[in-house]
Amino acid sequence: MMMILALGCRDIGVTVEIFVYGNDFNNGDYTGIEGVYISEFEGNKLMGNFNNSGFTLSLSDLPEHDFIRVFFDLYIHDSWEGNTNQVDDLDLDHDAWFLEFDPDKDVDPSEKIIFETTFSNGLCIPGWCFTQSYPNEYPFHNEARKTALRRSTVGICLWQDSPIGTSIYKFDKVFPHTEKSTLIAFYDQLKEGGFSSNACDESWSLDNLGVSVFTRDN
Repeated sequence: MMMILALGCRDIGVTVEIFVYGNDFNNGDYTGIEGVYISEFEGNKLMGNFNNSGFTLSLSDLPEHDFIRVFFDLYIHDSWEGNTNQVDDLDLDHDAWFLEFDPDKDVDPSEKIIFETTFSNGLCIPGWCFTQSYPNEYPFHNEARKTALRRSTVGICLWQDSPIGTSIYKFDKVFPHTEKSTLIAFYDQLKEGGFSSNACDESWSLDNLGVSVFTRDN
């Protein structure tokens, strides 16, 4: 797994940014997307909501580049437990969310470009909350909803009456990339416990997806 993943635009010397893809999912154009699932949330169309699933975006004929930037609004709905998900002392592992390039490509694991992170959207008690990794990679520990949170709003199901039932984050990462085409996978591995085993417990959606490429500034 490649480790130099969570780069920002100012972390690398680049020339002109070339915008190659954009979709707010409102115009019905889902060209290049597999796994389309559109829902309406607060009057806006989103890709999702997903639970132990996701979608892929296929891009081809990319201009010459050294880096690829992926950015979007990520909606984390209901009861994500972040880095530690335990019910009745049974460790169910962590609620993981992934962005991965070319998941089916036969390459050495060390060459895989994958960003794995976690989110904590659980209820907190004074002095304690489940931790999350975002905006860093798992297993980094950050306080829940304290870093990179844009805003909170109501949940979808379990916490539909809670004003903090959904946390909205701006995802904006730059990855080393040189191929002329790519398949970008957005997916999760959620570990439900206690309430249900479906999207009514915890899920995610995505909006305002954009992709651009850079060349290195020599």
